Amino acid sequence: MGKKKKLSSMNLERYSYKEAAHEDVKVRCRILIVCEGEKTEPNYFKSFDQMQYGSVVYNIECEGGKINTVQVVDKAIELRNKAISSGSPYDTVWAVFDKDDFPVSAFNAAIIKAEQHGIGCAWSNEAFELWYVFHFVNRVTAMSREEYKKAISKHVNESSTYTHKAKYTYRKNDLKSRMIMTVYGDETRAIRYAQNQDDSFDDTRYATHNPCTTVYKLVRLLRGEDRDFNRKIMDDLNE
Repeated sequence: MGKKKKLSSMNLERYSYKEAAHEDVKVRCRILIVCEGEKTEPNYFKSFDQMQYGSVVYNIECEGGKINTVQVVDKAIELRNKAISSGSPYDTVWAVFDKDDFPVSAFNAAIIKAEQHGIGCAWSNEAFELWYVFHFVNRVTAMSREEYKKAISKHVNESSTYTHKAKYTYRKNDLKSRMIMTVYGDETRAIRYAQNQDDSFDDTRYATHNPCTTVYKLVRLLRGEDRDFNRKIMDDLNE
């Protein structure tokens, strides 16, 4: 087996060595995602757990549920700081929440607080399901939460690759949601549509950015496509 690189004690746990002489060294990246929702968002993001892109394997932990926008950010900050104190920091920490019926001031304040404290923020206005809609169409006008559900079901059923006899009906807590969206929709297209819509706004009145979602930023990272984040991971390991 080839000679292992000398690492600091903090970085040792991030490497996973293979016994075979020619297998690549894997780098384990710890990601904490704190969600407002109890099942929909955690189920979706857990689907990325243990996925590998290049030499990086993502270890994803999801926390939260049944808490409001500001509480999501506060919990993310608390857990981030606790992990740092214990000597096992996360490589990145994200807060995930929706506008829904939360007050405008609370929604805007949560986003600003996340940015001030270095917490990644994957917010949606009005709901997380907008991210799913973007897998099929470039939605630029506002929708209600009920309309999202109907639109997702309609787009899946009308997909040229959907050949099941039974009609598909979207369910919020479906463990297969990401698989369904990527098989019958297009995740790369969703990232492009969501980013274009996000870029169409140029102010910090986030509650008025409707429809809009920044979930694409977190998904892009989890797909190994965030070059700045990837560079940071490797730089940290080389210190």
